[in-house]
Amino acid sequence: MSVNFEEAGDSDNRSIIFVHGAGGSAATWFMQLRGLSDEHHVVAIELNGHGKSLDRAEEDSVHSYLQDIHEVVSKFDKPTLAGHSMGGALTQLYALAHQENLSGIILVGTGAKLRVTPVIFDLLENNFDGYVEAAGSLMFHENTSKEMIEASKHEVRKCPAHIISRDFELCDNFDIMDRVSQIGLPTLIIVGEGDAMTPIKYSTYLHLKIKVSAMHIIETAGHSVMLEQFEIFNEYISDWVKSHT
Repeated sequence: MSVNFEEAGDSDNRSIIFVHGAGGSAATWFMQLRGLSDEHHVVAIELNGHGKSLDRAEEDSVHSYLQDIHEVVSKFDKPTLAGHSMGGALTQLYALAHQENLSGIILVGTGAKLRVTPVIFDLLENNFDGYVEAAGSLMFHENTSKEMIEASKHEVRKCPAHIISRDFELCDNFDIMDRVSQIGLPTLIIVGEGDAMTPIKYSTYLHLKIKVSAMHIIETAGHSVMLEQFEIFNEYISDWVKSHT
């Protein structure tokens, strides 16, 4: 088994491993690979079937993706694991199973439960162009530049529809609302104030349930907060990692 990952920064520094969301890739974390690498070692995983990682097409996608994460986490000494949306769900599951391998977790635009509207699955099956357009609308704050939205849509098209559908099925079946309080690791929670896909109430629930947690709501940002407001996003992460690891 081999999973591709992109990395930047000195590996002697604190390692932060980022996990993308549904249909994503290392490109999700482009501004973190650039913006955090002066002081941190930054790693961006590409789960199997995404980016340059070959698809293993395993029946249990949760287990398969967690294996990918474990392979990369095991290469470093107690890194911080960060996940966006689906990646946030996987981060929580990994933390519940392997807390001893991590120094902390970062949850971005995610929740303890991630139901998906049936419209998404219908578009992925019957109208991929329509899905791409919908993603461009749902992923960003209304004030986000057209250039950033178009660049994101270009990235969306790189992932096959059946892989994206598989990812959203994982999200739709994800529900650890009765277990999330068992996460004992220091946790940073970040959400865009205009996130239409995982609203603020999802992050608030995480903050209430995870005992050692901090939460930040970033203004003028939607679901793609790590791109839309990358400077303040990176600052929150850098300050938190330095104080908790």
